[in-house]
Amino acid sequence: MRPLSFVVVAFLTIGSSCSQTPQQDARDAERPQSRSDLFLCEGCEAIYEHPHDDLDRHVTIPGQNEPGEPLVLTGQVVHPDGTTPAPDVVMYVYHTNADGVYPTRGDETGWKHYHGYLRGWLKTDAEGRYEIRTIRPGTYPSRTEPAHVHVIVKEPERQEYWIDSFHFEGDPLLTAEVRAEMDDRGGSGIVELTQDEEGVWYGHRNIVLEW
Repeated sequence: MRPLSFVVVAFLTIGSSCSQTPQQDARDAERPQSRSDLFLCEGCEAIYEHPHDDLDRHVTIPGQNEPGEPLVLTGQVVHPDGTTPAPDVVMYVYHTNADGVYPTRGDETGWKHYHGYLRGWLKTDAEGRYEIRTIRPGTYPSRTEPAHVHVIVKEPERQEYWIDSFHFEGDPLLTAEVRAEMDDRGGSGIVELTQDEEGVWYGHRNIVLEW
């Protein structure tokens, strides 16, 4: 028969190997969780309405005669670990015009009929970088939501999904209640804008892909 002390030590050893340390528990609590509704995405198929082979990290959306204040949005797309660059991610973006409506010309087909002609596609470079040149979107005439730019992403070998829209600090409609309802899909979409001497607005957002 083995000594009682051996049995006690063995029991304690087995017990300690089956439990986590407080540090491990904290890391698990901080780890992002996958979203069951990640791929429920009305209108996301619009990302396929332009070929992906000829895309690069830059997109210019409006024509030269489109009224509005110039806006440049830049950033980096990274994997869920928050640091590893994510290359070849296709981004589809669309937004309202300066009057707050999704403008059409009357000959639209597909999702352009709903999203308007202020839309575009890009693909992140080897460092996950992107650049969007457009105009500042206007608020809906109903003033029910802050001004925003919609974003849909398509990772290689993965189904497309939407992330939180770009919103802009200083928008009076970006209330505490609106902020509380945001999902932080892709990380926070709230962007601080600065304006240069020529009237161009600049904003930066790093996007974290979803699990």
